[in-house]
Amino acid sequence: MRKISILGLFAIGALLFANCGGGSKSVTKGRQEITFPCQDQGKSDKNHFRASATAKSADLNAAKQKAMLNAKQELASRIASTIKSVTENYINEMDAANRSEFEQSYQSLTKDVVNQKLNNVSVLCEKYFQAEGGGYEAFVAIEMNKEDVISSTESAISKDKKLEVMYDREKFRKQFDEEMSKLE
Repeated sequence: MRKISILGLFAIGALLFANCGGGSKSVTKGRQEITFPCQDQGKSDKNHFRASATAKSADLNAAKQKAMLNAKQELASRIASTIKSVTENYINEMDAANRSEFEQSYQSLTKDVVNQKLNNVSVLCEKYFQAEGGGYEAFVAIEMNKEDVISSTESAISKDKKLEVMYDREKFRKQFDEEMSKLE
């Protein structure tokens, strides 16, 4: 009885392996790759934060606005993630007594800076299409220069006397540049 079940397991395994083709079949066979206009322009690099997005609506203007909003949300998320990493690395190099105070104040300040700067993004690509079945599709890619983020942050820090005392511009910029180089 035991021999039969072991032989049965081997037979099932052989059938499964044969059906999978031993890994020789292409997993993309019969599939069509979907590409989005503006997607390539939405990739961040060491000097720019970028994002791309798409939206569909029955109204062209609504599709444009939704796509822009989606792209700005993605851009804000990328900037916030980068700033969080930079802040954590920067704080690890700071004097232990100032760490938590700087971190809380700085993260609050940078959220405000990012929200203000999102109104000044550059549009890299805009494409609009009439969708199958009606309505419209909008595709956009936007960017924000890292220098705009840094200079706005430094300007806001200079207005906060506690942060200004704890802020080391060169150390912070070094951490920021290192984090941006990871985006390529």
